[in-house]
Amino acid sequence: MGLSSRIALTALLVGLSVSTASAQNGAEADRVAGQVAGAWKNSAGGACDKAFFKTGERTKTVRGENAMAGVVSDAGMVVTGQLILQGAREGQIVNTIDDKVIFIFEPKEGNKLTLTPMGPPVLSWKEVTLDLCPGSRP
Repeated sequence: MGLSSRIALTALLVGLSVSTASAQNGAEADRVAGQVAGAWKNSAGGACDKAFFKTGERTKTVRGENAMAGVVSDAGMVVTGQLILQGAREGQIVNTIDDKVIFIFEPKEGNKLTLTPMGPPVLSWKEVTLDLCPGSRP
């Protein structure tokens, strides 16, 4: 096999591995989005008519990461952000303006979700476990 054939084969193999990795990342983002989609109430007596956490449209972060819009509201305070669905920061809800972490989210068994405050403006909040509101998934 000549040098140009080896270069072409190497380029083809690299291209295939990149598209496979991209497909796997997209599948991971879809899986996580499916787990967190919907409206969530606080397990400790929350109500679905005033959901603690709601997801929105799929989007990309300023770093190009697959994400989903999200709104957290408690005690009259509303915090908007982006849930990172895959990659090194998967599981973080980040501020759309400064790209810094606000919460860590973790899907749990039985349609539960844990939100742990990690940055301003929610540092004084406690970790909460949320239950999925019935019928809120698209």
